[in-house]
Amino acid sequence: MRHVPNILTVARLVALPFVVWTYGLYAPGAAWTTAWIVLFAALSDVADGLIARRFHVQSEFGRWVDPTVDRLFFFTLVAMLWYFGTLPWWAVLPLLIRDGIILALIVPSLHFTHEGPQISRWGKASNLILICAIQWFIIDLRVVGWVFFAVGATLYVATGLLYGYKAIDWLRKARGGGGAAA
Repeated sequence: MRHVPNILTVARLVALPFVVWTYGLYAPGAAWTTAWIVLFAALSDVADGLIARRFHVQSEFGRWVDPTVDRLFFFTLVAMLWYFGTLPWWAVLPLLIRDGIILALIVPSLHFTHEGPQISRWGKASNLILICAIQWFIIDLRVVGWVFFAVGATLYVATGLLYGYKAIDWLRKARGGGGAAA
């Protein structure tokens, strides 16, 4: 049971090329195979956290790799929807910039702290709403997808700004010798 959460995380990462490939087969129409893979990936993300906490098998690997894979998964899904013409560039650009900045800050964060990334409830809510939007786009129910996307993307960018503020505050405190930021 000790390695199950990390195996689920790595499986999500390995699934990414299959997600893009299967979507490419049907895009821009309904890609049900892709939708099922994304659904199982999303459920595995929930399961790995529950298993890790329930059975007390959290690891340093999981603490850093799970949120990194989550960002890579979202980044890839959104870029895929743009690449295949499902979403316009102006809709995906803010999300890609947000995740690109977060992904770029992971390595420096590892250098300065041993704490794992702190994911907010609003961040989790935006992820849930956006994964629903992405699923609606994948099965070609775009009107419903746009409703979810508008709400999810707004929360997603807002939480990205909040994470950015916290990171700047944390770096300021770390440079000032006051220790790691809370």
